[in-house]
Amino acid sequence: MSLMIPLRLQVGFLVAAVFLSATCHGQSPLPDRASTSRLEQSLQLAKAHRYEEAEAAIRNLPIPQNLQQRIAFFRLRASIESGLGHSAAAATDMEHAAQLAPQDIDLQVAAKLARLQVELKSHAAPTLTLTALRKLAVTSSDSTGLHMRMAEMLSAAGLYGEAAKEFEEASRLVPGSADILYDLALAHYRNSDWDAALTSAERAKTLQDSASLESLLGDIQEKRGDALAAVHSYQAAVTLEPTVEEHRLVLARELLKHHTFDAAIVVLEQAGELFPHSVRVKTLLGLTYYLVDRSADSIHALLAAASIDPNEELPVRYLGEITLEDSIAPDPAVVDRVCGFADAHASGKNVGALCGAILLRVAQDGNDVSRRPEVFRRLEQAARVAPQEPLARCQLGKAFEWAEQWQNARVELERCVKLDPGSPESHYRLARVYRRMGLTALSKEQTALQQRAAEHQEEEGARRANMVMRFLVLFEQ
Repeated sequence: MSLMIPLRLQVGFLVAAVFLSATCHGQSPLPDRASTSRLEQSLQLAKAHRYEEAEAAIRNLPIPQNLQQRIAFFRLRASIESGLGHSAAAATDMEHAAQLAPQDIDLQVAAKLARLQVELKSHAAPTLTLTALRKLAVTSSDSTGLHMRMAEMLSAAGLYGEAAKEFEEASRLVPGSADILYDLALAHYRNSDWDAALTSAERAKTLQDSASLESLLGDIQEKRGDALAAVHSYQAAVTLEPTVEEHRLVLARELLKHHTFDAAIVVLEQAGELFPHSVRVKTLLGLTYYLVDRSADSIHALLAAASIDPNEELPVRYLGEITLEDSIAPDPAVVDRVCGFADAHASGKNVGALCGAILLRVAQDGNDVSRRPEVFRRLEQAARVAPQEPLARCQLGKAFEWAEQWQNARVELERCVKLDPGSPESHYRLARVYRRMGLTALSKEQTALQQRAAEHQEEEGARRANMVMRFLVLFEQ
């Protein structure tokens, strides 16, 4: 039995041999030819993965009395139930079959794996089932495969610590397998056990290096706080697989995290030559240009990224975010791109607010009151689509303040500071509105909150670091 294939396939393949053997060799035939015919029909349908028809064919049939036929019946029904997604029922029937053949180790394993699948799916504690499976592994004809299958199931359920135990045992049984050691290192990594992850990954590297392994080593070293070692590993991944875009992006992101901007630009410009139609490469390059104050290059790269795929939101969001952050006047091409995307994706929760905010800035810079209706329409729509996003609320309050609609400005700015209490500008604007409304005590309170928020804003280098991380989080979403 191969433990690496899905349960329903294991069951379906095994039932055929057992059932046909029992019926063809005269071992206590089923009560009547009609029942036999329906069982054989159900078996063939299950083998063809036509599970609904197989279930209909076997429904209401009596359970055979002959032991082998009875086992085969339960396994067949389990196969059908598994194929239909009824994992609990499948596990129960597999357990019935296993109880009838206690010496059949493969059947015991299959039943326990089926039960483990149910427990993991329902988030029940699998302790007893794991204990039983680990005992069975000692006598299983494919104990390595069993440990690997258990590890994969546990990893899929997020139980990485338990998965690591299984990979560790599999590695002990097959000590020369770099692949198993990689899986073990990954399980330790996902379990936040960085030192154990590093040990396993380095053991795997002594057996066989690969780009995937170097990339994992980079991730591990980054978590351990060794940025230089992480960069070296990511560079090794690029060297081993130079035509894989993701390796270059990972290396560039690592360099950006640690403010090695010039090196990141070199990596991304080389990637841009190799992958000229990559939205992600051009987007990250545009961000990096902005971080070194090359605004024109940044806008050019981001507009190019947005042109590659008009439905890709990421470069458009960067264009909007950078335009609001930058001190220079908004580029008309950026305004058209951001607002055009917002018009084409009205249900999006971010770009509509960015469009409205940029238009507000353009209108205020030019003192163009004719733009007010459009500004209010876009910002109010954005606030309706995403009421818990601070950008639309804060910008809408700013627009009402500009229009001297003090009560509306108060309402929106009060919502704004609740959603974004760390913004000195929002407290400052709300203080001004309170002051214009004659609410002196409230104005003083907001001024104090403004000062407190400003005190938490760090020096320029740290501010830029925060901006880098914010933009990278957006990139990695």
